[in-house]
Amino acid sequence: MGPLHKFDHPGDDELHQVPIGAEPFAPPSPVADSSSELWEWLRLLNRRKALIVGAGLIAVAIMALIIAQQTPLYKASSRVMLDTRTFKVINSEAALSGVDTLNLGAIQSELEVIQSEFLIGRVVDRLGLASNPDFNGSRAPGFLDAALTPIRDIWQSGISSLFAPPPPRTASATPPVRQGRKDDSDPNRRAAIGTVASHLTVSLLGRTFVIIITVESPDGAMSARIANAIAEVYLADQIDNKNEANRRATEWLEERLAELRRNLQAAEEAVATYRRDKGLAGSPEGVVSTQTLSDLNSKYLAAKTRRIEKEARLVALSKASLNPGELAGISEVATNSALNALRTQELELGRKIAELSTQFGPNHPKLVQARSELAAIHSRFLQQTQSITNGVRAELDAAKAEEDELKAQVEHASVMSGTASQYEAELKQLEREAQSNRTLFESFLTRFKELREQQDIQRADARILAYAWPAGAPSSPQYKTGLFAAFVVGCLLGMAGAIAAEKLDRVFRSASQVEKATGVAVLGMIPLVKGAIGQRANIVTQVVDRTTSSAAEAMRAVFTAISLSNLDQPARIIAVTSSTPGEGKTTFSAALGGLLTKMNASRRVLLVDLDLRQAKLAVALGLKDRGGTIDEYLMGTKTLDECIHRHESSGVDYICARSDTPNAPEVLESHAMKAALATFADRYDLVILDSPPVMAVSDARIVSQLADYTIFVVHWAKTPRDVVKSAVATLHSVTDRIGIVINKVNLAKHAMYEYGDYGDYYSRYRGYYGAAYGGGTAGGPPADVARETSGIAKLTRIVPRMK
Repeated sequence: MGPLHKFDHPGDDELHQVPIGAEPFAPPSPVADSSSELWEWLRLLNRRKALIVGAGLIAVAIMALIIAQQTPLYKASSRVMLDTRTFKVINSEAALSGVDTLNLGAIQSELEVIQSEFLIGRVVDRLGLASNPDFNGSRAPGFLDAALTPIRDIWQSGISSLFAPPPPRTASATPPVRQGRKDDSDPNRRAAIGTVASHLTVSLLGRTFVIIITVESPDGAMSARIANAIAEVYLADQIDNKNEANRRATEWLEERLAELRRNLQAAEEAVATYRRDKGLAGSPEGVVSTQTLSDLNSKYLAAKTRRIEKEARLVALSKASLNPGELAGISEVATNSALNALRTQELELGRKIAELSTQFGPNHPKLVQARSELAAIHSRFLQQTQSITNGVRAELDAAKAEEDELKAQVEHASVMSGTASQYEAELKQLEREAQSNRTLFESFLTRFKELREQQDIQRADARILAYAWPAGAPSSPQYKTGLFAAFVVGCLLGMAGAIAAEKLDRVFRSASQVEKATGVAVLGMIPLVKGAIGQRANIVTQVVDRTTSSAAEAMRAVFTAISLSNLDQPARIIAVTSSTPGEGKTTFSAALGGLLTKMNASRRVLLVDLDLRQAKLAVALGLKDRGGTIDEYLMGTKTLDECIHRHESSGVDYICARSDTPNAPEVLESHAMKAALATFADRYDLVILDSPPVMAVSDARIVSQLADYTIFVVHWAKTPRDVVKSAVATLHSVTDRIGIVINKVNLAKHAMYEYGDYGDYYSRYRGYYGAAYGGGTAGGPPADVARETSGIAKLTRIVPRMK
């Protein structure tokens, strides 16, 4: 017996053996998972393309209806360029500075001005739009507009306004009325202003100072007139604002100049009076006293600095005398030639003493003489240092005397000039106030003259670059763009619906899904036999006659997998069941038995119909007379030879059953049934039992206990997953030798999933097999059997695949 793979069944502690050729579990590669996920999304879109394209076409139809109901709108654009040059005869700044074209915020402010309600109101009054039905709202809306009005209102005002009452109006101050502004109580005028504002677009042209004013309306000529009127009113408004600012500035400057003139006169009179009262008019004594005191202070500070410097030098020399090694850092010592010569002699004698110490003893005459010379040099060095210290001390005494004398002079001069300094400071304060008033008065006077000269030369800070012209074609609605956008949105909604449909799909479409959900190996996937829907006899005949077809290969693969699952004890009795009726178990049983007999004439195969409630084996084999039945043999009314018959086209033996057999569970559990199966196993190489569905009755569990192996048939893309899992769990309670066959797989639809199993290659390389199913034979059994099966699935795996 060959090696077997094992895997755990969910909820079951027993290990199930998987035949050779089954794929064991393997950890998926991250790269493979990413690529597989991408392909899965693409296959999903391919499978649901009808839904996606249909949703797109429906959206296009709806959009076409909406566009047909809309009124065509025509665009017209005028262009205004902000003037970056400064047009002023005399440089004035504040009131008439104009638009700062280098400031992006200022430019954006101008865009808001063009879209302001005041400016649009002037345009409405100028063109008489308040009486135009296209603008005042008096034109009756179309059918679609009337239907969409509630939705539009909800969108504009918010859903919350439907559930909450509008807030009460609170009394507020009346806003100031701008000059030239009309009363806004006219509803037609306000409606016209709102219509123009909603169809007005103001923007900058790239990174330039050109403003594009675009207006949309049902009339192309009117759109051009409105765009041009807005540009002209904008320029006129700029000039009006400058004239108004000039007038207000001139009035304010006149008042301010009169006040400043009075202040200047009062300040100059205060200066003259103070000079006269304090006797300072023409007398330079105060200035001389202040200058003398300043000179004395400077001299006193210089003398004090010199005294501190001398003290520091004296302290440094005193400390260095205690430590001769620090004398080299004193400037007086370092620059003294006598001390430098003594230091040189000291170094030479030190070197000489070191040499003599290595040659002679400490009391040698030469060494004693050298030491005496070194001591004499030290004595002379200290004398010179003391002389320098005395000189610095003398300089310090002189600096102290000079400092004391200058200090006395400063104190005396301070007393003498105190009174004069106080008068001088007060006088300077008065003079500064007078000078400040004079400067302010002259500045305002200059500005006033500038404004008076510029009153009659005002111009706007922009100019019209291009006037608008009526458009020849409507700009809205955009048919191609709208329909294309609708198609895209519809396709996106269709994709969302496709994803939802896939997520809600509760049926099996691949072997891996079945194995993952049930934990049971899939023995094969049987392709659908087209052209024979509802005709069981034709299906069996096609499989038996076309032994090299993909369906025949798939059934042989199922039997091979069962045979290899246990070579020591091959299965002699195989039960075939399903979860619910109509999954093709009976047709599969008949086709499998006939195919195995046809392929090997020496192999003896017996088909036994044990579906005692809905016996369909005779229909699947195309029999008109079922002959003796299994219940008659068990009750002894007929012999085994009378009940066993042979199928003419395939040569397989069979025993049929009678529908609605009384006490079916008791019959199946009887000792006679067990004895009959033992007899069948002795006489035949293989016994195939057509069992009832698991979820319909309890007979399937009884039959599975009597069989060596149970084939569980699952209808591809039809049987619910929960039903299959429940049925498999029920079978596991009585037997652990179970294999699953996925039946009735539609080849064309399965190709859209492209799971990569053997069925995928059956789909791509169907010409490799001796006979491919493109149609079926005409005719067939009565239509009352069409509800159970539509053919055998078209997709098969040669060996089960485990995940």
